[in-house]
Amino acid sequence: MSAPTVAFTGWPTDALAFLHEIDADNTAAFWAAQRHRYDTCVRPPTVTLAAALGAEFGEVRVFRPYRNRRFRPDIPPYRTDTGGVFRTAGGTDLGFVLSGSGLAVTVGRFAFTGSALRRYREAVAEPAGEALVRALATAGAAGLELATVPTTARVPRGYPADHARGELLRLRALQVRVTWAAGPWLGTHEPLARIAGAWRAAAPLAAWLDGVAPVEE
Repeated sequence: MSAPTVAFTGWPTDALAFLHEIDADNTAAFWAAQRHRYDTCVRPPTVTLAAALGAEFGEVRVFRPYRNRRFRPDIPPYRTDTGGVFRTAGGTDLGFVLSGSGLAVTVGRFAFTGSALRRYREAVAEPAGEALVRALATAGAAGLELATVPTTARVPRGYPADHARGELLRLRALQVRVTWAAGPWLGTHEPLARIAGAWRAAAPLAAWLDGVAPVEE
């Protein structure tokens, strides 16, 4: 017999309070004394939300509370947010992040690496780039806007400097993002609806990225 499904009903008020406090006191002492709040107020609702999203989109990986400091030992040891990410078969990330200030949703690529950057630029410059513009417009209609990402100083060599999609050619990553300010709504089922709605609106963008520049394993 399968376990009963737990419905997502939001994060309790203390979840945001905890995230504010660990942001101000990101120490092992605070974590040891207050971890029970993370274990009861922060992680369980996030896991439940990830499971609800997973039923429609696929497995959503929930962030661990510890930061990876292997290559950045100077950063604080604990995350000051919570969230999860679903990665498509082509390598596009659909994520959500709750911090003390609110809830953010992102869809796209943190970086184009290797031949994926070349394929991305070729697709943008060709007629396929028009489909990207339409996909971005669809996402934009749902409130998702292009996020700030690394760019080149000018249109890459080999493409006309006045190309109609020159700004897109300059990108070295591509993400859309929407952020909602914290409020009582975070303690309801509404975050699930907002995240799912944003991910659906960005589905054409994810499909375009997966089609023209799939991540190579």
